[in-house]
This record gives sequence, C-alpha cells and structure tokens, in this order.
Amino acid sequence: ISFNVKPGETYGLLGPNGSGKTTTISMLLGLIKPTSGKTKLFNDDTPRSEALQRIGAMVEMPAFYPYLSGRKNLAYFQGIAGKHDPREIDTLLELVGLSDRADSPFRTYSLGMKQRLGLAFTLLGDPEVLFLDEPTNGMDPAGVAEIRELIQRLGAGGRTVILSSHLLHEVEQVCDDVAILSKGGLLAQGKVDDLLQPDSTGRVKLRTTDNSKAAEVLSALDWVTDISEEEGLIIVSVPNERTSDISIELSRAEVYVTEMVAEEKSLEQYFLEVTSES
Repeated sequence: ISFNVKPGETYGLLGPNGSGKTTTISMLLGLIKPTSGKTKLFNDDTPRSEALQRIGAMVEMPAFYPYLSGRKNLAYFQGIAGKHDPREIDTLLELVGLSDRADSPFRTYSLGMKQRLGLAFTLLGDPEVLFLDEPTNGMDPAGVAEIRELIQRLGAGGRTVILSSHLLHEVEQVCDDVAILSKGGLLAQGKVDDLLQPDSTGRVKLRTTDNSKAAEVLSALDWVTDISEEEGLIIVSVPNERTSDISIELSRAEVYVTEMVAEEKSLEQYFLEVTSES
C-alpha cells in the first residue's frame, strides 16, 4: 500500500471487512509496526511524539470509563494533556449533539451516542489531523446525516480528515480523494470524480410509447451493445456520443420516448467492480 494525503483534504479509506483499513490507520498512529515499509506523519524531521500531539483519532469502538459521565470522561482525557478548559468540553458536546446527555454515565449511552462522544474526544485540543475509523457505526439515519455534515465542516475548516468507512454513499459526499483496499493491497486511488469519470459507453434507461417495438428497433442497431427490460423500462448500453440518436431512431419507427435518463456510476458501483476483480 502506498498513498499520500495532502494537508486540508478529506481522504477516504474504503474496503471490505478485513481489507486492512484499521490496520493501515493503526500503523500510521504507531499502534502497530509494519513488517516492512515506512509510514510518515507530517515531515520526515517531525518526531513521532510531536506529530501525535497534532492528531485526534478514533480507532474502532471508542472506550471510556463506564461509570463517568460523558463530560467527566472528556475532562479526564483533557487533564492527561495538562489542560483544564470546561468551555472547550461544552462546545464539543454541543457540536456532536450530546449536550442533553453530557452528565449521564457513559454506560447508559447507546452505541450511536458512544460514537458521538468518541468524535468529541478526537477534537480535544483542536488537532490538525483527524483519523476517524467508522465514525457513524451504530447511528440511525438522522445521526449519520448529522455526523456527515460535521465531517464536511471539519474538512472545510482546514483540517485534514482520514475517514475509514464502509458507507460508500457517505464517503462519496464528504471525501476529496479515496483509496480502495482489498486483502491488504491498494486496488485504486484518486479523486472521487476522476474514478467515476464515465468511459466511452454508458447505460441509458428509457420509457416509450411502445416498449416492445422500441426494443426491436434498438436491437437492430449495431451501436447498441446491450439491451434489457426492467419494471417497464428499457435499458440500453450505447456510446455516450450516440445517446441522443436513440430518440431519433425510434421516432423514425413512430415510437416516441416519454422518459430517458442516463445512468451515472456511483462510488458503490465502482467499488463493487474493482473489489470483485481482486
């Protein structure tokens, strides 16, 4: 595996379970040692201890003292760093949506609330770089949307965010660049828009005044490479530059298009394609 994360970007690590996402983050943080190769945080001349002081991280499930409240847990870890700033704790608890339960024992928190407290913990001390390993694990859809917006704000604020996730739709919305891992290897990396750049052939879904006749007309065209029907729609694979020719050819046969949509590739589709080939 070899990749670089630029300052100020939100970088996504994607891959099936067991692909090496958490292992990669753990090596970068110095929690485990690589069997070979080199990891680097900031510059080569930055001591590891100094680099870690500029980082906030949540790896796998966050662990806190179960009998302490969320507020007291944060105060404890803040104190380890030699600080005492109740205002920072109040700000972070509000930021992650835990103000109402700030004084409840950690053991009474739901899985999603524990994840929120873990996010607040990573932001103690206003770090430059965040490592977030599955930060929305166990959250309901509303919570996922809130944390997604929070990560977007953190990235827009100039922080560098390295996000490990299996929620491809979320990564597609918040990450600038992604790396796709499988079986401990790097399958693909780059900007999301570049990875999803359409190739020369695309899929088009259409509905017509006579689908049976439309299928017959389109199957006779040598530039239509594939055709199928699904839930009242015809799906055809055609060169991108010939999409507009579909309606022309059908109108000549007195069949008219009432609906036509070009299918855009999603990060999930791309992910499934590259991981199925590995």
